[in-house]
Amino acid sequence: MIVNQMHALGINSDVLQAMGFASIFASIAPWRTAKKSGDAAHAERFGIFIGLWAPTFFALAGEVAVHEAKKDELPSG
Repeated sequence: MIVNQMHALGINSDVLQAMGFASIFASIAPWRTAKKSGDAAHAERFGIFIGLWAPTFFALAGEVAVHEAKKDELPSG
């Protein structure tokens, strides 16, 4: 159901994979800036939280890719 909605919104597997990689890189940013802020524990937890989004995006990308492949296999007409 959610895969159909994402496909209807124009979110394809490439977008979801890019979001997964962006999540990985975005999780590094709070950790790197924590050295300057002084609250390293909070920044580390926030970085881990953001990093946990990546598997979700990659799993959704896989499901959307399967959905896209099925749409391509359907006969036109």
